Amino acid sequence: MPPAAMDLEPIYCAEQISVPPDLADILKAYTKEVVRRQPEDVYEFSAIYFANLANVSGPAEDTVPPTVKQLKDVYSKVAGKVSIGLDDFVGVCTGAGVSQPTIEQTFRLGEFAGESVNPKEPLVLLLTMTDASFLGIVTSLFEVFGDDDKLTGAEFLHLFKYLTAKDTSVRAESVAAMEAELNAFEGKKIGFREVNDLASFAEIIDAGM
Repeated sequence: MPPAAMDLEPIYCAEQISVPPDLADILKAYTKEVVRRQPEDVYEFSAIYFANLANVSGPAEDTVPPTVKQLKDVYSKVAGKVSIGLDDFVGVCTGAGVSQPTIEQTFRLGEFAGESVNPKEPLVLLLTMTDASFLGIVTSLFEVFGDDDKLTGAEFLHLFKYLTAKDTSVRAESVAAMEAELNAFEGKKIGFREVNDLASFAEIIDAGM
């Protein structure tokens, strides 16, 4: 906001102060993230944090988190496709019951350019709305994208890399260590239990606590 548009009226008494009802929760969540991630540049981190928050914010009555079942239904219709038109993807999602405002928020967050997208990418972002816990989201990766809740190590790693691409708490070294551990499965199908047993995955979870 330009300085000329700011309200610079002096505050002389408490009655002049009107605190937005959501301010305390917003600042509490922001402070928790700063303490948890310990960014080297707090200003840069803050800019990214609030920009992402603005991208995913919307009227609560319009934005309805999708269910894992809905996303599994969407994936069953786009599985095997490496690219799909954005309009076609929206049609598949709304056909499965995912709300239009929710899809629009996902597109803003993903910053998808062009007229088409890899359907797995917006689906991963939609999946982040289904659970408040990181472990719950990772578990659901297998349920939505897996065959009988199983994925190859390479399939899981591709999804996991996209899931954590914007998460500065997940270090590249930890993801590389996970990739090395997953190579031991040599293309075999694995589930969440096998991933949860990886030392590198435990390190990622501990770093995010």
